[in-house]
Order: sequence, then structure tokens, then C-alpha cells
Amino acid sequence: MSERIFEVADDTFEARVLDAVTPTLVAFVASWCGPCTELRPRLSALASARDTLQVAFCDVDLNAATARKYGVRGMPTLALFTDAGLDTMRVGALSSSQLETWLDHQLTN
Repeated sequence: MSERIFEVADDTFEARVLDAVTPTLVAFVASWCGPCTELRPRLSALASARDTLQVAFCDVDLNAATARKYGVRGMPTLALFTDAGLDTMRVGALSSSQLETWLDHQLTN
């Protein structure tokens, strides 16, 4: 994975996401989740196309404390973190155009 696309765990979440200076889109996923698997390449392409965004994947089965802290109940859950903390969340495997529209709206407001 590139430096803007990475995995996070309970013990690395704060340093990699909360302390980041770059907005970070966290995908809360699970290995058994089909939509999560389908979403992964879209998010990787998104991170590659946007210099001002990083994407982190957090496996909820391996990192239950972080998932619980942010109230993750459905897979996949996308959470956008900015310098202000948790900005917004969406549940579901969004299409590429839905991802672009959602992020454009959130990052320009």
C-alpha cells in the first residue's frame, strides 16, 4: 500500500488518523463483507487521485474497540476525519461518483 493508503488498528488509529494533518477517510470493513471487498479498489483509486486525502482501512473484527468507539454497526462504514475530528459518516458501498460527490461536499464546507 502507498503512504496515503494504509491499514489502521486500535493501537495505531490515533497516530495515523486523529493526529493526521491530511483529511483521512476511514473505511471500517470486515473480511467477510462482500460490499467491503468491492469498495476497496474504489477507495484506493480515490486516494491515488486526490493529493489532499488519505484512506485508511480498519478491520472491525480485529479492531473492535475503535469500531465500538465510533458506533460502527453496518459494513462498510466510511468515516471522514479532518483536523476538527470526526466530520461525517456514511454506511454502504458507495459508487465512485457518490464517493466523489460526498467528499467534494464535505471537504469544501
